[in-house]
Amino acid sequence: MRGKDISDTIIIAAGGTSGHIYPALAIASAIRDKLPDVSILFSGVAHSLEEKMVKEEDYPFCPVPAQNLPSRQDRRFFSWISRNTKGYFAARRLLKEKRPRLVIGTGGFVSAPLIAAAGMMGIPYILHEQNSIPGRANRLFSKKAHTVFISYESSRPLFRRQDHLVFSGNPVRPLFYELDREEVREELGVPGEAFLVLIMGGSLGARTLNNAISGLAGLPAWTELLQAHPEIRLVISTGVQSAAGSAEALAGVPGVIRAESFLHDAPGWIAACDLFVGRAGAMTCAEIAARGRPSILIPFPYAADDHQTFNARAMEEAGAAQVFQDRDFNSQVLCGTLARMVNQPDELALMGDRARHWATPDAADKIARLVAGIMKNNEPESP
Repeated sequence: MRGKDISDTIIIAAGGTSGHIYPALAIASAIRDKLPDVSILFSGVAHSLEEKMVKEEDYPFCPVPAQNLPSRQDRRFFSWISRNTKGYFAARRLLKEKRPRLVIGTGGFVSAPLIAAAGMMGIPYILHEQNSIPGRANRLFSKKAHTVFISYESSRPLFRRQDHLVFSGNPVRPLFYELDREEVREELGVPGEAFLVLIMGGSLGARTLNNAISGLAGLPAWTELLQAHPEIRLVISTGVQSAAGSAEALAGVPGVIRAESFLHDAPGWIAACDLFVGRAGAMTCAEIAARGRPSILIPFPYAADDHQTFNARAMEEAGAAQVFQDRDFNSQVLCGTLARMVNQPDELALMGDRARHWATPDAADKIARLVAGIMKNNEPESP
């Protein structure tokens, strides 16, 4: 694409899961602060989570077909070829129409058609990798990227090209750093003396976590713990794909003060809690670190390349979390761990401090600085 044809436009490809979308939105916000006259638009799959979330933030959204890569034995393999071929040509049309100076991808299958088209058309692109184990899309396109931002130093050796890797950490929405814990607790109706435990298995939920909470109802050790520590309160997000009636059933478990399929004010609940229990998605880890919350992490065992285990271990090595394998986590383990932690407030506070030190509050700004250099001079500023 010739220089005279280039517009002051950035296209961001993000989607599939909120873990790819939230960092993209944080990056977009930081860019908009530095470059208010630059046009930013998003691409992703039509009628998707990314379309809904992006439009809620008032960014233009351009649909591009894409499909996750199945195994060759899966009958969807041929539809994947067809869908992504259509996505590639749709992305080319979008790039010809908008003439962006830069394309940004935050990983996931949704980004593949746009990044592939940008590469073939000679449009510079940068990538951001959220996980400790790079995803397939970012590994595939990293070689020709202008810059690849990483969130874990441990992921460096997993990229073939090294000279364009820059550590940024995971961009977290500014809201996580701005919330006041006491104000949020008051708004949510959480008593000041409560020891609040937040259990979240991600937006889709986690059967292991739901079963662990359910099993507390008939556990003598749980009854004894609540008698010794009546200040313990549990809030659980069961997930939108949990069985019908799951939230209602868990709401009746002693100690549970709220159970919903989806907590719409997740940042507020994370800010309000004393302890987080959940999966180890990259953005989950980044968000609880931003709030300095100690955690019990149970990595999803079927995540691609087992990346959640590596995310969780990084938190554990930092002294910010205790990690359990999914197959080992149950009501007894949860009860015993809570009993130990509630009786060791100093240790819990230390875990929180270590989580806070692990956070990267300047991640989005670091990426935006490089983008600003490209947009202003075609010479990137130092990130």
